[in-house]
Amino acid sequence: MINSLKIKNFTEFEQAHFDFSDGLNVIIGDNSTGKSHLLKLVYAIASVWHEAKAEQNDIPGHISSGGSDSWWQRRLAEKLVKVFKPDKLGHLHRFGQETETEIEATLSSATESEGCTLKFQFSETSKTEVLLIQKPIFFPSAMPLFLPEKEVLSWYPGFTGFYKKHRLAIEETYYDLCEALSYPLLENPDQILIEPLEKIIGGQVKLELDRFYIHYPEQGNREISLIAEGLRKLAMLTYLIANDSLKTGTILFWDEPETNLNPRIMKQVADFLLKFVKNGVQIILTTHYLFLMKELSLQVNHSKGSKGNIPAKFFSLAQGKDELNHVKVESGEVLPDLQTIVALDEELAFFDREQAAFYATKGSK
Repeated sequence: MINSLKIKNFTEFEQAHFDFSDGLNVIIGDNSTGKSHLLKLVYAIASVWHEAKAEQNDIPGHISSGGSDSWWQRRLAEKLVKVFKPDKLGHLHRFGQETETEIEATLSSATESEGCTLKFQFSETSKTEVLLIQKPIFFPSAMPLFLPEKEVLSWYPGFTGFYKKHRLAIEETYYDLCEALSYPLLENPDQILIEPLEKIIGGQVKLELDRFYIHYPEQGNREISLIAEGLRKLAMLTYLIANDSLKTGTILFWDEPETNLNPRIMKQVADFLLKFVKNGVQIILTTHYLFLMKELSLQVNHSKGSKGNIPAKFFSLAQGKDELNHVKVESGEVLPDLQTIVALDEELAFFDREQAAFYATKGSK
């Protein structure tokens, strides 16, 4: 799990500190406040942290090496470049700042009572390596998952091989997700989480001859490309559960889950997200959708004081009013704890305009 993150001079952030919940984390804010950058940064860190497990040579317990310093420095730089797709690593440094970019993440695992720290730096001139200051000493067994705005089921066939062979401008989050989808299915996957999703989709997700289909009881297989894109996103979730990629201990990153989904389905999506949390999944998501923010907050608040208490954090990123447009970070356990909620401000402003237009029209008659 990701416990905390400190950022200095990284893209939109001059300085920021995030203390994450081990359950649900919701990041909101206006465009260009760094929501997706934050999500991708934490994902890149979590991915390299998981990869480092293979560097232990399968020796159990605390391992002080966990991959050489040079391995960490190279892999962190590679992953950041492949996830963000800048021309060079130094372009992730905050423009106009002389001091180095510094990232410090505190990590924990289900088998360790205390967290450990990963800390590194790079500068505006950095290209292929970061400077490692501190590295973790234990590693998670579950790989992180990143769900981008677009689904990948419809263009899954052959994509991983093509990505490995060619230099593409596509962010590596898409490749990583396709890799996770390629794993074989469990013999007996957990139907408690899968069946409600399949009920919305109306059928079961199938992978046959390297192509995805939805199998409908009466119609048979239907090509995934013919299915509404919003439903394809839910289909991805069912398959990731069925092949054991989405499980207890997973960190699930989801960039704007509301994209291409009808508002009618969002209540059910919120329910599923909180079921994942109760099953030991840490979720970090971004959203612009006020309904989803409020629904999640309502359910989190309702759970307080009960045995089913849902750990949660809501973060608001807001542009400062100074000359350098510094991004300010607010946090709270529920949505009303935040002072700045851009989506709510705009909804109230629209209501005022609607009322003014109504009375203006009524007065002209």
